[in-house]
Amino acid sequence: MITRDIINILEKKFPKINAEEWDNVGLLVGDYDKEVKKIQFSIDASLEVIENAIKEKVDMIITHHPFIFKAIKSINEQDILSKKIRALIRNDINIYSIHTNLDSSVSGLNDYVLEKLGYTDYKFLDYDEEKNCGIGRIFKLDEEKDLKKFIEELKLKLQISNLRVISNDLNKKIKKVALINGSAMSYWRKAKKEKIDLFITGDVGYHDALDARESGLAVIDFGHYESEHFFHEVLIKELKDTNLEFLVYNPEPVFKFY
Repeated sequence: MITRDIINILEKKFPKINAEEWDNVGLLVGDYDKEVKKIQFSIDASLEVIENAIKEKVDMIITHHPFIFKAIKSINEQDILSKKIRALIRNDINIYSIHTNLDSSVSGLNDYVLEKLGYTDYKFLDYDEEKNCGIGRIFKLDEEKDLKKFIEELKLKLQISNLRVISNDLNKKIKKVALINGSAMSYWRKAKKEKIDLFITGDVGYHDALDARESGLAVIDFGHYESEHFFHEVLIKELKDTNLEFLVYNPEPVFKFY
C-alpha cells in the first residue's frame, strides 16, 4: 500500500488540521510514494525503536509523539536526533507522527481512554466548534464514589501499577471529572471552572500540584506514557481492512517506580 494512501485513511478520521499550532504532525521523514507492507507502532521515535524497526525490516514507523519539533541546522552522526534521521534514510524507513490531532478528534485517543474507563457521554473541555474537536473531556460517574475507590478502578482498567494523587482526602466524594491524556496540567484552572471534583492528566509539576490542592481540586497524575502507549489500538481499527502487517514496539516507560 502506498504511504500517502495510509496517511489519507488516518487523516480522514483524524485531520492534520485538528493538531495544535505548536505541534509537528505528519510524515516527518520519508517518501509519500513509498510502498508499505509492514508498519511498526511506537509511542516515541527513540533510537531503540528505530533499531528495532530496522531489525524487523519495517517500511514505516507510526509514532504518537513527533521526534522533530525545532529547526535542524546540521545532521551528523554525533548528534542523537541526526543519528536517528540518518538511520531512517539509510534504511529507507518512513516515520509518521499523529499527535494532538489524534488526541483531540472525535473517536480519537482521549475518547478511547474514556471508553476504556467505561464512559462514552462527555463534553469537551476546550472545544473548537469549527473543527468539531477539542482538548479534554468532562464526564460524570454513574454514581458518586470515594476518590480512593475511583483510583483503584482507574488503575485496574488502564493497567497502571502506580500513579500520583494530589489530595488531602482520599475519601473525598467524586462525581464530575475532567480527563486529558498526555501532559495537560496547564488546563487545570479551566477545568476547575467547570465545577469538577477531579482532574486527571500526566506530567504534573510540583507548583501546579500545590496550587490545585490548595484550591480544593483533587488531581490524579496517571502518567504521560501510561495514558497514551495504547494509541495504536485506535489507529489499527482504521487500518484493519488493509493487507498491512502490524507490530507494536514500546520500550519500558521512561519513569520507573521503586
